[in-house]
Amino acid sequence: MLALVCAASEALSQVNPKVSQLFEELTAMGKPPFGYEPSVIKRGGLERYGNRPQLEYSLHLFYRPDIIRGRKDSLFVDSILREQKKYFDKQVKAIRRTINTLLGEAKDSCHYESHASGKDTVFYSLNLSHDTLRVHKYQEGDYTYYNSDEFLDFRLESGKKEGTYEGYLNYNVSLPLVEWSATAESYTWNRLKDDIKCLLDEHGISHRNALWQHDMIYSDSIWNETSSDWIGMGTYGETAYEKAGVTEAAIFSLPEEQEPLAKQMLAAIDSLVQSFTDKQQDCYYQYHYNTTFGGFTPQILTCYNSRIPETNSIRAQAEDHGFHFLILETRGSEWIPLEYLSLKSFVNGKKTYFDGIGSAP
Repeated sequence: MLALVCAASEALSQVNPKVSQLFEELTAMGKPPFGYEPSVIKRGGLERYGNRPQLEYSLHLFYRPDIIRGRKDSLFVDSILREQKKYFDKQVKAIRRTINTLLGEAKDSCHYESHASGKDTVFYSLNLSHDTLRVHKYQEGDYTYYNSDEFLDFRLESGKKEGTYEGYLNYNVSLPLVEWSATAESYTWNRLKDDIKCLLDEHGISHRNALWQHDMIYSDSIWNETSSDWIGMGTYGETAYEKAGVTEAAIFSLPEEQEPLAKQMLAAIDSLVQSFTDKQQDCYYQYHYNTTFGGFTPQILTCYNSRIPETNSIRAQAEDHGFHFLILETRGSEWIPLEYLSLKSFVNGKKTYFDGIGSAP
């Protein structure tokens, strides 16, 4: 798990060592009883326009006893709440300790704190960038934020219900610009996709192809209803309000007894994706470092272009007593069916299942 903060040697050298140490500490705490693990995301692409890749370290933390209260087993509830509060307090203590050491080296900072009427608010915003020409400062109510080549925000507030807390920690640092050249060899999406397929094929992991499609009429018919057919509806860039879409999926599956091989393949795919992000790209990308089966997000990589309604993504999921890799290519909006493992096609609500996998209701 500590590899989470060791994204890559070049990227790591850009990260403030105190922040790196903080996220190592937060990650070493393990996953809370109810909550999230630290996340590291790399965003970049379209370097020809001078875009610099960025690393975002983040953590959503909360203490929500109201989530599990009401269960009949009061001893279980009390035990979980004690564990959750202990975990939450350790997270907050580590974060505030680190921020206090960073205040001395911040170029600009804002600290707001209130503990009135039984409500707590703690807010920090730090500009840690040495480039004073690339700093944007803006105000939101009592809070001042900084947008620069390196900044950190932390906000912790009492929830609406008594005794609850919720907070968010975000650290963002810009990486050196990937030098763009019209003649330089690039590592394209198609090459990455083919390399992953070859890798899995070499280890005897075959795939099945699926098609998931929805037009505007079908989308409008279910848009305001609660649907149990979809687990994800994703849109990116200027296509954020696109409702129609068609997704071609390649699904690779391994049974649960092949967990060591599944983890080996996940590590190899992760390495290929890191190589992809280190090269110049003609699309935007979002890469989640060290994705794990059953972790915070199944998405390893998402690629999109702000002017073209096309999204490509790679996912890793553990489900139905197995491990699965998905390569998705979408025109329009990306909708992923709840029964993605068994649906050969899902076109405007009409389902066709793979032979021997699932059946129509």
